[in-house]
Order: sequence, then C-alpha cells, then structure tokens
Amino acid sequence: MAQINGDIQDIFRGAEKIEIFGKLPGYLWSYIDTAHALIRDLRGNSGIIPEPTFSNLEKLTQILYSAAEHLNNEDLKAELNRHSDILDRLKTGEAPLEETLNSFSAVVDSLQNMAGRRHEAADSILDTATLDKEILRAEKIKGGRSADVFISAELIKDIRDYLTREFLSEGISTVLVIDSAGTLIVNIGDKLELDVVGLAAVAAANFAATEQIARLIGEEDFVLLFYKGHLESFHFCRVGTEYIIVTIFDNALSLGLLRLKINEVAQVLETKLPHREA
Repeated sequence: MAQINGDIQDIFRGAEKIEIFGKLPGYLWSYIDTAHALIRDLRGNSGIIPEPTFSNLEKLTQILYSAAEHLNNEDLKAELNRHSDILDRLKTGEAPLEETLNSFSAVVDSLQNMAGRRHEAADSILDTATLDKEILRAEKIKGGRSADVFISAELIKDIRDYLTREFLSEGISTVLVIDSAGTLIVNIGDKLELDVVGLAAVAAANFAATEQIARLIGEEDFVLLFYKGHLESFHFCRVGTEYIIVTIFDNALSLGLLRLKINEVAQVLETKLPHREA
C-alpha cells in the first residue's frame, strides 16, 4: 500500500483540533468534486490525464492526510491510502482504465459518508489564493513569529501604554493583543493566574474555526465573538485581518459601552501594528 508522507504540505501544523474539524468537511467535498471531475474527464478523453485536475487531486490528498494525522483519524488515513494507490495506478496505467475508474468511483462514494452534509464552500476551496494563504499561515506558525513582520520593543511599549491609558478601566480585568497565528503580542491586566499564551493560541484557533461557520451561512467572516460567563465574559474582536483583541471584563460592565471602546481601540491599533508583506 502506498503511504502518503514526507512531502505533505502540512497546512494544519500548529492548528488546534477545533480549527481542523471546522475545515475538514470543505476539503473532503472539494476532493470528492475534483475526483468526480477527473473520472468524467478520463472517460471522455480516452484515458488522457488532465494535468491540472490530477495535480489538484494530489494536493488535496496531501492536505487531507495531514488533517487525518493531526486528528489521529486512522479510518480517514486508511481511506486516503486506498485513494493514493488508485491514483498511482491511473498515473502509471498499470491496470485497465475502466477497472481502475470503477474502483476509484467506489472509494470516492465511500468518502462521502465521512464528509457528511455537503459543504457549500467546497467549490472555492482550491482557489490558489486560498491555498496559498493557508500554506503561508502554516509556515508562520511553524517558525513562530512571522519573519516578514517585526514588532519592536518600543512599539509594544507604546501599545501597552495606550491600552492602559485609554482602554483598561474598572470592569476590564485583562486585554490581550494577538496575531492570527496565535502569537501573544501584548498582555495587560491583573489576572496573574491566567495562561495568556494558551489563551492566545485557542483564541486564534477559535476565530479560524468560526470563519468556516461564517462561510456556511454566506458570510466571509465574523468580526467579533462574545462569550458570557457567570461572573466574567470574553470579547474577541478583529483588528484588520491579522490581529485580534481579547478582552476579559466583568458582567456588570455594559457590553454596548465596551464595544464602542473596542471599536475605537481597534481603529487605533490598526494604524500602529505592522502588516505582513504580501
């Protein structure tokens, strides 16, 4: 059995499992659609392999295998290995074409049981810009702080002073500024027992997962999230496309007033924080 390893383009490296679960259905349905397109093309063109479609299918196989690895999903890995074997046979032509296509069609249909309800965004999942963004994000996480953005100690102090002066007030216990990869940039407040590094990573993964939920209902993204606890609540707000403000506040504080203040702070931080190079 062919094993998919080594050269996997691991776009999920450093991601939380909740984020991978959120993205998996879209990639599964994109794979299924691309596989059906390949089968149709091969049957209609006397077995001539359409290179772009075949290349996309190989790329999706690698992406799905990396997701299965991170989720410890042995069933999906076994299924993908079956697919990889058949793709190898198609490429080498070592078996009769119609027999191989019938086998491929059967394993693609079985994959639909794993995919669940159809993901409406599947058609655009292989968009070059989308994949490049995912791969770039993985590289940034893999290497820690992105090499193409530098936040100086002076800027961090400036942001901390600004938040302390203009935003931190009675009722707000903690404010974090993080990037979309989950890197903690600034932390101010009085909750000394808080695992701010862990919170930063989970907050970024949570935002990434909700992006998938947003796309399911026709939105590009949710710009803020709010979680109400018994005594304190969490408010997450995007700053541009690359940063997130996480605020922990007392439930006695007016949410409307807080949102007004955060919107103002987000506009200021967007002008202060550097942006990654394209």
